[in-house]
Amino acid sequence: MWRPMSIIARQPVIAAVSSVVLALLIIVGSGQARAQAVVAPGDALAMAKAGQITIIDIRRPDEWRNTGIATGAKRATVHFSRGAAKFLNRIAKLTGGDKSQPIALICAAGVRSKHASRLLKNKGYTQVLDISEGMLGNRRGAGWLRRDLPVSPCQDCP
Repeated sequence: MWRPMSIIARQPVIAAVSSVVLALLIIVGSGQARAQAVVAPGDALAMAKAGQITIIDIRRPDEWRNTGIATGAKRATVHFSRGAAKFLNRIAKLTGGDKSQPIALICAAGVRSKHASRLLKNKGYTQVLDISEGMLGNRRGAGWLRRDLPVSPCQDCP
């Protein structure tokens, strides 16, 4: 019976080369396997207060009305089913077209922000963080609201 793991275990050089090849595939791969740059809600708030990042809430207007938005956050709703052009244009407007401006995306539970972060990185944005717990929280953490971080009502939501 052939056992590939036992062969690798007996051959340290093969094991080392296999590890390097796997690491290179992950790093250089299609971009799907690259690690997502994430930030906790409290850290994102501290960074925003220090002027280090701009928080952008990418949820829908009805979500903004229901929960408010993270205090100081900008808004750029994302609807991938309708295409990404409007979203990308809004992000360009919020960043002044500067793709190196540090931004942190937040959505409800971290799904949309994960995909939007990947989209922006693929479009050349270099400093995109994902507030992966979102406003409502998920398995990664409690989220913005349950951490009792400041929110502001959405005065001019459509």
